[in-house]
Amino acid sequence: MIKKYTYSIVFVLAFISNSFIGKAQTTPDPGLVGTYAVSLASYDLGDLAFTDASFPYPMEVRGNVHYPTLLSSGPFPVLMFLHGRHETTYQTSNPSNTALEWPPSPGYQSITSFQGYDYLAQQLASHGYIVISISANAINADDNSLSDRGMPARAALMQHHLDLWNTWNTVGGAPFGTMFVGTMDLQNVGTMGHSRGGEGVVAHALLNRSLGSPYGIKAVLPLAPVDFAREILNDMPLLNIAPYCDGDVSDLQGVHFYDDIRYNSLTDEAPKHSILVMGANHNFYNTVWTPGSYIAGTSDDWDDSYGTGDIHCGTAGAQSQRLTPARQQAMLVAYSSAFFRLYNGGETAFAPILNADDIIPPVSSTLDSSDVFVSYHAPASQRLDINRHLTESSEVTNTLTGAVTSGGLLKYDICSDDAAEIDCSVSSFSDKEPHSGSGSTLGMPQLGMRWDGPTDFYQNVIPAANQNFTIYQNLQFRAAVDFSEISAGSGNFNWTVQLIDALGAISTKQIGNYTNVMYRPPGTQFWELPKVCFNSIKIPLTDFTGIDLTQVQKIKFLYDQSVTGSIYITDLMLSGLTPLTTSMSYTSPASVVAVYPNPTDNNVTVKLGADFKEITSLKLFDVQGKLIYHLGTISQELINIDLGAFEKGIYILNVTSTKDAKNYKIVKQ
Repeated sequence: MIKKYTYSIVFVLAFISNSFIGKAQTTPDPGLVGTYAVSLASYDLGDLAFTDASFPYPMEVRGNVHYPTLLSSGPFPVLMFLHGRHETTYQTSNPSNTALEWPPSPGYQSITSFQGYDYLAQQLASHGYIVISISANAINADDNSLSDRGMPARAALMQHHLDLWNTWNTVGGAPFGTMFVGTMDLQNVGTMGHSRGGEGVVAHALLNRSLGSPYGIKAVLPLAPVDFAREILNDMPLLNIAPYCDGDVSDLQGVHFYDDIRYNSLTDEAPKHSILVMGANHNFYNTVWTPGSYIAGTSDDWDDSYGTGDIHCGTAGAQSQRLTPARQQAMLVAYSSAFFRLYNGGETAFAPILNADDIIPPVSSTLDSSDVFVSYHAPASQRLDINRHLTESSEVTNTLTGAVTSGGLLKYDICSDDAAEIDCSVSSFSDKEPHSGSGSTLGMPQLGMRWDGPTDFYQNVIPAANQNFTIYQNLQFRAAVDFSEISAGSGNFNWTVQLIDALGAISTKQIGNYTNVMYRPPGTQFWELPKVCFNSIKIPLTDFTGIDLTQVQKIKFLYDQSVTGSIYITDLMLSGLTPLTTSMSYTSPASVVAVYPNPTDNNVTVKLGADFKEITSLKLFDVQGKLIYHLGTISQELINIDLGAFEKGIYILNVTSTKDAKNYKIVKQ
């Protein structure tokens, strides 16, 4: 059975918070409607059309597909959506009667959860994507009886749909005939899964990989997901979205998709992202689950689970920041569009939104910078890990083997790092510590610090081989506030970050000028709120002026801005390679630098130009920042560097003159 519709899209900006008005946005808005007219088709091959060994019952094969009306403009990237666990049927004569059953009993009909993301599919299709949203009611009806909660079945069902679309894309067939032949790029696929569908899309990416990657999965987005199995998806861009007021997955366990993967593979070149959305609940991302938008089974999961009275999350709370369905859906459109358009569409202009470089949300999201916070883990070659904060040893020695010291702190301890300390004892309720472990499964190790004086500090020493910070763009770390050790009326916490160079010069920045994340987490609901939630903080290295950034010896956190405070930190690093050149683009008055041949098999020549005596040093680093060559006395215009002893890859040449310093990328083949 096939149904087809064609319609135009009208974009409505429903709400802009007053605190956002007037703030400049420095990146394009990914949530605006695109230029393609969009059509919708639906397909239904039957309620019992697919079976898989991982699941004891037959499953339906049903879905919607939004696509650019002018299919001849393709082939287009493909996105697939998978909804979560919800009531599966309702009584036609009395829709308030719902059930978890499959197939529908006589007098009942299916709850079409898969249609709840049509608003997002329409927007993405308008930018040139074919977007498929599939039904998984059969799995939801019986997954609680299985130890794996039906995750292998969800993965198999997604793969089956892709197999069908592969046929429809190559030779065609019922119900579409030849309509979609040649229109889909199935080597460029992105997936989004909501709730149990979130873990389902991770399971699917792993299944597809285990089958030899017949489909090119390029990006995976778990939305308010569960993470029962704690599966790890390396070598794949991933975005977790965590709604702070989630009344269903209230422990925000999906943050582990981000936390667990950070250092699982030290060669992982795929970026990882996680977004915390203040005021968002679980259900409003799906219009079929949202009260007022569908005939049956709708719910405000926070209010219905925990009441309306919480100060932040309850809709009747004294300081309620709950997002309306329209605002919550606008947020998803903006950020998921940025994600898929970056990793499936190659639109790199959206990277600052996801990399925590631009903390001002897109206007179309309707949010401001106190509503949404981003965590970003850079690819292995794009960062230098200074202190991963994984074990107790990182209290005294960092990842680079430099000394770690502290002074005056009332608390200084790595927690959640072993079986004897699976959490950080912030609360006896696990929902308040989403990053911590449970049972025999560890969470995310983190360094807790509490201060009460302006001379209290935390410091990492940088070994000589890693002191050239000009290779990178940002000083970065993740942090969260420990609400259990501060008063309820406390505001944002601030402290000073200092870089200290080899001559003792100090450059100082305050984190409060770069982030809103050090808030006291809101909410008073007894079991669930407040929560300790980690977010990334970035400071551009070029902001640290008055010091020699090629010889940074120490990074110091000086707690001199807030009288008292208690925080957790992790993932102290440098991130983002400085934009590099491979040709004659460095100009120091009357002299030009050239690097050739580049790429090279072995030797590389550096031509410093006629005024070579202005050059004070040449330093060659690998991508991890290790110094492998240094020439401090320049006596000739041409310098030859032998790379024969080094592995193939990217190297960074730093050329410093009396007036400037530049980096050059050298590729050894």
